[in-house]
Amino acid sequence: MAIQFWRIRDRYYRLMGNRCDDCGARNLADKDMPRTGKILTHTQLHEPLPGFESEVPLNLAVIELQNGARVLAQIVDTPQEKIETGAKARAVIRRVRVDGDSGQILYGYKFVVE
Repeated sequence: MAIQFWRIRDRYYRLMGNRCDDCGARNLADKDMPRTGKILTHTQLHEPLPGFESEVPLNLAVIELQNGARVLAQIVDTPQEKIETGAKARAVIRRVRVDGDSGQILYGYKFVVE
């Protein structure tokens, strides 16, 4: 049985990671991640991934957050010439997809270059 949306709504629209509180990888605690960082590397996809056909070309980057954590994320709302290694980036909430059965709009984090 799937967890109902309202039961975990506080976890949505946040950039979260885990931290091990005892270095044994068994006692993990949720940790809010910084919403800013810099681009370490990036690429542009011209062949669409399923569900992203309307977003070609698709810009993806590895972002190093201010705390050193790294995330793979889509770069949006940014001119191509501003997407470069070392550029500052900030997390934003954007639509990821629409569920075909329920019509529910699903959002998630993406990044923009500042």
